[in-house]
Amino acid sequence: MSRKKLENVQWCEDTATLARSEVFNAFIGSLATSLGAMDSKVDLTWLMGTSAFAFRILVNEVMCPSAMSVFEWTVLLPEAVEQAGYGCTYITDWRQQEVADERKLEAQEKIIRAIDRGVPPIVWDIQVPDWGVIVGYDMEAETYDTLACTGEAAAMPFDQLGQREEKILSVTIPGEESERTREEIILRSLRAAVAHAEQREWMPRPQYQDGLPAFDLWARVIEPGTNEETNFDFADYYAGYHYSARCCAHRYLREIADGDQDLLQTAAEYERVASCPLPVWDHFSRMARPDEEVLHALADRIRKAKRAEERGIEHIKRYLATVEQQD
Repeated sequence: MSRKKLENVQWCEDTATLARSEVFNAFIGSLATSLGAMDSKVDLTWLMGTSAFAFRILVNEVMCPSAMSVFEWTVLLPEAVEQAGYGCTYITDWRQQEVADERKLEAQEKIIRAIDRGVPPIVWDIQVPDWGVIVGYDMEAETYDTLACTGEAAAMPFDQLGQREEKILSVTIPGEESERTREEIILRSLRAAVAHAEQREWMPRPQYQDGLPAFDLWARVIEPGTNEETNFDFADYYAGYHYSARCCAHRYLREIADGDQDLLQTAAEYERVASCPLPVWDHFSRMARPDEEVLHALADRIRKAKRAEERGIEHIKRYLATVEQQD
């Protein structure tokens, strides 16, 4: 077939509207869109929680928006699909530019096969430098039909795959349902939350910080007089991104608690964590840079979020220790 387009594929609505209680994470939004096109039941809270993106915090020393995509793609992206309950095909030329042409041809073949079986591949940088999905192809015109995280549809030439602004090929394709049990998925997500908090996931430090120390960096970069290079243009994005993630963490923990007191207490702590960036988002959404008194107060809110998250992580550790003792 020289042309095929998956009809009625729409960007995950909750992500596109950027509602306060929903998800800014473009990869998870893309995954939800792809699974939705497969007639799979989509739950954004579940996808954020099981992938552990609900528990991640990524901060750059000048609030560069690149922080949200600075993590080990080759590990965390396929794992997010596996944690959603599906096998995964992942193609990348990450740090291997000498094989870029070969990988691009491999990716094109697998993208076309995925579309033919009704699965939109998740692809980096198709219209904007973030994740979106490919929903069709035209062999004669040599173009892909794409749907960006903005919800906009457009055509992209085959030769631009992995060669746009960022020049990184990253294609993630959900496969058949996997055999991971609900219990295994939950335990993996909680272990990942602890590993992230303790900075055991890859991160190019010190310019970027993740885990609990990221809260300290975030507070410092918005506090007056600490960093004159801070990019306040993205201050609302930072706050909204992490607020929405922690809202998902709170809901996910309540969903999986099943009466366990440690998980219920963890959920309560993450509700507190989520409440702290909300005024940060509100202020920066209204103005580029609030006055100094407000900035000091917002930095204190971020430090308060860290303390609540520290308590939440300790409850998760206790829960995991109890489970391991029972095994």
